[in-house]
Amino acid sequence: MKLVVSDANKKYELSFGQLTQLCGINIPLKTFIIDSISKHFSSEKYKEYEEKLIENITLDGEIPGRKQWECTRIRNRDDIISTIQMNKSSILGKCLKESINGFDCQRELLLIDEVLLKIFSQVNNTLIDNDIIELQYVQEDLFSMIQQTSVKTKDGRDIHELSIDNLLDVFLDIIIKQQELIPEKRIYILENLDHLLSCEGYYELVSRCFEMTRDSNIWFVLSTSLPQYMYVSEGLIEDINIINDDIFSLPSMEHILDFIRVNYPVEREVTIVQLADVVRNIGQEIGVKSTLLEVHELIILKLLNESLGVKSKWVNEPKAPEIQCLIG
Repeated sequence: MKLVVSDANKKYELSFGQLTQLCGINIPLKTFIIDSISKHFSSEKYKEYEEKLIENITLDGEIPGRKQWECTRIRNRDDIISTIQMNKSSILGKCLKESINGFDCQRELLLIDEVLLKIFSQVNNTLIDNDIIELQYVQEDLFSMIQQTSVKTKDGRDIHELSIDNLLDVFLDIIIKQQELIPEKRIYILENLDHLLSCEGYYELVSRCFEMTRDSNIWFVLSTSLPQYMYVSEGLIEDINIINDDIFSLPSMEHILDFIRVNYPVEREVTIVQLADVVRNIGQEIGVKSTLLEVHELIILKLLNESLGVKSKWVNEPKAPEIQCLIG
């Protein structure tokens, strides 16, 4: 699927799938693209200063309906916590309401309702001795009371104490449950994951998200900008977009391997596993026009690194044609 995002006379084309990765270091452009997606699929009205976001995206040439996806945007740790706290608008709150409607506990709820009616009657008779005002209780208040319950860890700790890995595990568990209770087409945008997770944590998250997309109408957009924060596999590579001075959507593994075989300056066999490692290492820099290339800058960088005890060396000495390719 091709996503086109417009900004005045500029158009940015990206590959868009059920699990899309937005990589690269052009943060302003990446943020604009995410703003455009999340605003279009939200239920919020456009503000005056958001005029350029109005219907500025197309999917395969068509402007999608604003209700095509229910969109949740996660910018930071606090956003994750807000989805698993108990209130009417949180994902957990919506799941609770749907669950209570389906529970075989209506008799118990009616008993609680009757008890609360008696309590309020007694309070009114005892505290409010006039015919003008009274404390009122309606059955809907019972659900509001349930929603006021606090979410804690099983050993009684505040959920703010949970590690980011645990928070994301709980978040993913809850959206799976929401999908079971209230099946809808949903898209989750998780920004700046490289500022929250280790590389290994990111790979584990993407792997789990990918499994979730196979069995549901859940879609993900994940953004990173730091080196190696890119999940590269045959099933996901074509929905990786690298947003720098130019936007580069990665082609298939086989296409890249063919390109290397034809264009590499010396004969070199590259396996899919090796290619995945290479793309992970260099991917965030693809399309950056100001990449460090000056020899004196590279030497100074090497000297500064060595002063910090960081030694750099070639894993394999480059051959003359490889060096010529770099300087030519």
